[in-house]
Amino acid sequence: MNTRLIGLFLLAVVAVAGGIWLNSNQQTYDQSVQMLFPEGRQQVQELQAISFHTSQGALLQAELDGETWLAKVEENAPPYPLDKTKLADFLNALTQAKLVEAKTSKADNYHHLGVESIDNVDSLATLVTLSGKQANNDWQVLVGNSVTTGTGNYVRLPQAAQSWKIDQAISLPSDKYSWLQRPILPFKSADIAALKRIDGKTWVVEKSENAQFVLKTLPKGRELRYPGIVDSVVTSLVDLDFDALLARDESVWLNANAMAKLLVSLNDGSTLSAQIKQRETEYYVQFASEQHNAYWSQWTYQISSFNAQQLAKNLEDFLVEMKPAEPLKKAGDEVEEGEAPN
Repeated sequence: MNTRLIGLFLLAVVAVAGGIWLNSNQQTYDQSVQMLFPEGRQQVQELQAISFHTSQGALLQAELDGETWLAKVEENAPPYPLDKTKLADFLNALTQAKLVEAKTSKADNYHHLGVESIDNVDSLATLVTLSGKQANNDWQVLVGNSVTTGTGNYVRLPQAAQSWKIDQAISLPSDKYSWLQRPILPFKSADIAALKRIDGKTWVVEKSENAQFVLKTLPKGRELRYPGIVDSVVTSLVDLDFDALLARDESVWLNANAMAKLLVSLNDGSTLSAQIKQRETEYYVQFASEQHNAYWSQWTYQISSFNAQQLAKNLEDFLVEMKPAEPLKKAGDEVEEGEAPN
């Protein structure tokens, strides 16, 4: 049995009630039940590519490369890893879906269920295409609206007139970024040895002997703003999410203003840099490393204002604010009430 997608299914199985295993040898199915995708459990094991199209064009296209699912984000751009959990949940729902109620077979009524052909510019359907290794081994379905009561979706096979209500809610990508692997970096806080700001506004966070992060540049006599602030900057880095992907040399990046530059040291001795920029109300980050030639070093990431500010901290942002010094009093400044000056 092809094991490349077993891991995907096992992730989804944990989340579904009853602990349904996807191995057909461990489950006896009621043969009278009509499944949406009758050969799905066998066909998915040979799955090589998947695509989602709407009336507006390609929503998401991905192919299996070895053990990794890679999404095509832009023309002439490198592929990007897909979130395996989202794909697993989708395939799990698709292969379990049962046809529970026949709906309209009249084309004029398809729009009520959102199952019109995507050739119609007003169609609300998403055309899902699963492709196997062999040519002409595609399977397609139009996924329409969610059902009005209960759980499920309306669907129609593109070459069939009959539409159906199914008993599974099919989760679809909302845009070309929503199913991409997140967070940006594959590292955890435990992998980080040190984090430094290296653009002239220096601060240094290092992991101590007891595996706690400490601010090495804490000025004498100053206190941290709150106990977890040092850990929070490391967490902000490793949990960093993105709103959009841009080409590495996109003009918005080249014309943006530098906010901060960080150097990240990992436990294995390797390093990577993170540069944060701002252009008007938009924020971006790029990563670079001499030791890691990874997908995350090939893109410009658009990030939220909050995340940008978390990474672009100044040293004072870590510290309790200093009370302003009281002005020195001059002799004769104090006059007791009711007493006239001589």
